[in-house]
Amino acid sequence: MAFGVLMGQIAVIFLEVMLGYAGARCGVITDRDSRFLSDFIMKLLLPCTMLAGAAIDGEPEIVLQAGVLFVLLLALFIATTGICRLVSRVRRDTPGEAAVLVGTAAMPNCGFIGLPLCAALLGSARGTVFATVAMAAYNVWFFTYVVTLFRPGEKLHWKTFVTPANIATVAMLVLLATGWRLPGPVQTFCSTVGGCTTPMALMIVGVMLAGSDLRALLRKGFLYRVTVLRGVVFPLLFLLVLRLLPLDNVLRTGLMVIASCPAGSLAAVVAKQSGTEPALASQAVAHSTICMLVTVPVMLLLTGQLFPL
Repeated sequence: MAFGVLMGQIAVIFLEVMLGYAGARCGVITDRDSRFLSDFIMKLLLPCTMLAGAAIDGEPEIVLQAGVLFVLLLALFIATTGICRLVSRVRRDTPGEAAVLVGTAAMPNCGFIGLPLCAALLGSARGTVFATVAMAAYNVWFFTYVVTLFRPGEKLHWKTFVTPANIATVAMLVLLATGWRLPGPVQTFCSTVGGCTTPMALMIVGVMLAGSDLRALLRKGFLYRVTVLRGVVFPLLFLLVLRLLPLDNVLRTGLMVIASCPAGSLAAVVAKQSGTEPALASQAVAHSTICMLVTVPVMLLLTGQLFPL
């Protein structure tokens, strides 16, 4: 992708994040509002976005690409988790710090950041499919392993995976695989409502940043470790792997978009619920998200040079 086009998309994303930031700083959006909007997005708007994405042409190819993307991203999450665990052992982190490192450095923000980026760079429909499958891979690994680091001894329950987003993911893949279409009015409804997901998700990111002490983010070496691993080291390693695999450049680009995303915010939510280093987890997410303004454009420009669309 051309430099100007990419920077234009990054600028739009930045402005939407800043709108949420300004709203929170001015008191228009409160912390309670942001929690409500986050649930509203994940449980109602996002499923509509996913179903709308099932209208893309070339379904058999998309389903195959989605399967490859799921497997490769799951492998990436497992590998980066192993690296984070090794780093934590070398650095002699506490169990809480190790959990935060894995939850933030190994797990990217596939939803609030990955979805808008994929939609912007690959087109709304294809980008939605890729980001949705990425979220499915994220959920599988996060809730089968990562969450146990924050809640040691807690047993996994199958109901954890029965969420509106996961149900919509299955429905989307069925529609893509069969070629079925939603009725016209339903498709229009999903497309219209789903169009709100991207700007609202980015505004929530801005609200999250508004609640962070920016000066504190500059003083902790742990936060830089998270950001360097999440935004630089892991994407570069994945980029090298993708060069060796016989994949088309559209799929490579989609994979690199997800791999380049900042830390996922779910780690901060689980840390707060479990009482495992909640402040550190929130700071790590905020630090990584702020630094994405540099790391993401650099990684995606490099991706565009190696894998031109």
